[in-house]
Amino acid sequence: MQVYKQTAKALDVLLSREQRLVYSLCREEISDVVLAQRANLPLDFLQSILIHLLEQNLIEVVVGTPNAPTAEPKATDPLATTKAQLMAALEAELGEKAKKYQAEVEGKQSLSELEEWSLKLVLKLRLTISQKAADALEARVKALFK
Repeated sequence: MQVYKQTAKALDVLLSREQRLVYSLCREEISDVVLAQRANLPLDFLQSILIHLLEQNLIEVVVGTPNAPTAEPKATDPLATTKAQLMAALEAELGEKAKKYQAEVEGKQSLSELEEWSLKLVLKLRLTISQKAADALEARVKALFK
């Protein structure tokens, strides 16, 4: 999963309808999964559009999935991996507001406890902050705990 955002470069090239849609959705930081949902595009087609926009320097990668070998030791612990993925999802959907939930995420001792807390957070967000953010986060939480 990667998070994208528009660059300051002016739009001076012709783009297809789908490319313009993806470009406009990248005004704010947004993950590729949420982009695919909002643009209603298959993920592989979206990836080709994102590559084109990156080559044109119209968007940039803000947060990427770490592929470095240093991430391997953490991958052996499913709870730590899930916590990291949940925090990445929270940051992608809530931005700076996600930091206030970090201590709660780190305090969870089991996957079931983390899943239960995540779903309660989605309900809380739905009632307080943003229906859109809650829906996007709910989709990511459900995918995370499948």
